[in-house]
Amino acid sequence: MRYLVFFSLWLGFAQAWASPCEAIDRRLSTSQKNVWAPAIAKQLGASSVSVLQSFSKGDWRIIYVDSPISDPPFLFFHGDPRTTHYVDAWAGGATKDEEAEIRSWVNQQVPGIPTELAACFAWHVTKGRDK
Repeated sequence: MRYLVFFSLWLGFAQAWASPCEAIDRRLSTSQKNVWAPAIAKQLGASSVSVLQSFSKGDWRIIYVDSPISDPPFLFFHGDPRTTHYVDAWAGGATKDEEAEIRSWVNQQVPGIPTELAACFAWHVTKGRDK
């Protein structure tokens, strides 16, 4: 009985600390970076970009790039970045207490984005940048 109580408590803590990004595909190959970078640079009007991170769910993607023309933006795509223009962009810093506000901004600015992807983004920029 004592072990069951301990396990239940441990499971509760583990779920409380779980990242909302666990259900998000974060894989990013060198090939994807090389294929997406020229298309994204063209969309931004930049001479070049470096693709740093990718978050995807279904046919939605958030791609984080380093650009010489601005702070590194997160670009929201519905479809392949080579053939679709980004829906919106977000750059800058956020504090840990802004997670709900940022999730709300994403849902308003990027209609149709999967809830899990919006939650992951909001968590990532407020609490998980180093993860």
